[in-house]
Amino acid sequence: MRMHGLAGYATTVLAVMVVPTTTAEPAVKRKHDEGDKEARKAARQARKAETAASEAKSSPRTSPRLAAAAAAAVDIAPMALDDASSKAAKRAAKKAAKAAKQASNAGETANAKKDMSAPAAADVTEADAKAARKAAKKAAKAAAAVGAHAVVQQVETTPAALPPTEGCREDDAAYRDRFGIKPGDESKVLLPPCYRSFASAPFASAVVAALHERYAEPTPIQAQSWPVLMAGGDLVAVAKTGSGKTLGFVLPVLQSLSAASAAASAVAGDPPSVRALVLAPTRELAIQIQEQSELFCALVGLRSACVYGGGVPAREQATQLRKTQPALLVATPGRLVDLLGQKALSLRGCAHLILDEADRMLDMGFAPQLKQIVAALPSSAQRQTAMFTATWPKSVRQLAQTMLRGAGDGSAAAAAVTTQVFIGTNADAELEANTSVKQVFVHATDDVKEAKLYKLLCELAEGSRVICFANTKRRVDHLEKAFWKDGFGSCSVHGDKQQAEREAALRKFTSDECPLMFATDVAARGIDIKGVSHVVNFDMAKDVESYVHRIGRTGRAGATGTSITFWNPDYDKECAPALAKIAREAGQEVPEWLSKFEKAKANKAWAVEKATLTAA
Repeated sequence: MRMHGLAGYATTVLAVMVVPTTTAEPAVKRKHDEGDKEARKAARQARKAETAASEAKSSPRTSPRLAAAAAAAVDIAPMALDDASSKAAKRAAKKAAKAAKQASNAGETANAKKDMSAPAAADVTEADAKAARKAAKKAAKAAAAVGAHAVVQQVETTPAALPPTEGCREDDAAYRDRFGIKPGDESKVLLPPCYRSFASAPFASAVVAALHERYAEPTPIQAQSWPVLMAGGDLVAVAKTGSGKTLGFVLPVLQSLSAASAAASAVAGDPPSVRALVLAPTRELAIQIQEQSELFCALVGLRSACVYGGGVPAREQATQLRKTQPALLVATPGRLVDLLGQKALSLRGCAHLILDEADRMLDMGFAPQLKQIVAALPSSAQRQTAMFTATWPKSVRQLAQTMLRGAGDGSAAAAAVTTQVFIGTNADAELEANTSVKQVFVHATDDVKEAKLYKLLCELAEGSRVICFANTKRRVDHLEKAFWKDGFGSCSVHGDKQQAEREAALRKFTSDECPLMFATDVAARGIDIKGVSHVVNFDMAKDVESYVHRIGRTGRAGATGTSITFWNPDYDKECAPALAKIAREAGQEVPEWLSKFEKAKANKAWAVEKATLTAA
């Protein structure tokens, strides 16, 4: 592990680098040689055609049918290229790219005919569009004949997405079995086909391209949630943390907003009208959601904003809302209630309500603010509501049902129009830990914990990054200072710090300036920090749910990680039954000294049977 400028110090300190959890490789790897000149040329043609087609689609002189033809041809070309397995397939891909270029050139022809009447220009574009469609279909057919995947789009209207399962060798049933995707027991809605590739999702081409650059393929929660939300239904989605839930709801909402007609211009003096609302329980989670929202909003011509309390005056945020006029708003409940009270924004035109970390949001601590927010929204019948969560306790389900469609008619009616999706769990399962996380338990009383932590950190390999949880703000501050003096790059996050301080600490941690972060449970849920290799529970979590969420900060998005828990025999005996059970069910080894206390009387907060869903 890296030191911060203490030359000659013999101890090895955690040299940090980001551990990548995603790849930029395409979802379907090319079977032919990447160095093949013909393939590279076809790829360039496809990319140029896509750019030209986008320009054609945006032209006021281009007919809708022409724009659809161009988009369809563009969709066919790269897919045929990606799956091409022979020279004939590559030639077919080139023909598809040429068809796309032909379609887009038709738009340029229409623009050039400024001296023609509008009807005459339309006739020209219709003729060219017909030729483009014919060429695209012919190219797709040729590609398919030699084993390449290509789909003949119906291009008489606006371009449609590929069938969700198209291009996937595995059928939906096998895919769901592999990832444990199943509907909830209360759901009366059949699960729609999954979008198992980015190309099959009905998103704008710029969004799909951005996804391909960052990820290999949709995560299971995305693959199943996207078709549900795109169809306009309400959704309860339960999956482990780090599973990609944020893009699971952001992208369908943005697609819906961009496809719908823009809201009427605000009358001078009227508060900004928000068209979609995402609620998050913490400032840090809200900021992270906003970062992803901003990226994809820019690709579809929309604006987003984020409001939260803690160090940022509500007046400044109200002014910013008036300037940006966001279509999508990410907010924490308390600050949103403040702004509503000041009439700084309106939710009457909000068509989408998303709750991230819904179990915590619906807990009693958030219930009063949540009720005020719901009262300011259109009725449940006039909006789409989605809840994404890692756990779904029975204690909050009834409250959740009051927010879903059909709530006024009772829970049965709500269930009839709401899809429940569980990834790797079900409604009656107990709380489980992520099997991607190796759980290690260390017998340690308070007087030896710091020494054990020091030794542990010194033994970690290069490239490690650590979050260490303590239960009090005072202890977090003490540990940060103590380990900084010992030469470790450390930072800290807790509730007493100003928002600017917390953001600065997170930046230092994610940029590897300070690879050791001490935190209270404010960082245990919702914050998605890539590359966390280890989580240390310096103090035992207050309950079983907090424990699972703490260790869920590592082993995210397909990566593996390690959690190290200090167990103090003086006051952690009541946690032993739950710890042992969670570890065993996750396939982890339980030390003999801990298993001796499995029959100890469990604290109510550590009663595993009271938990309801997987949380990691």
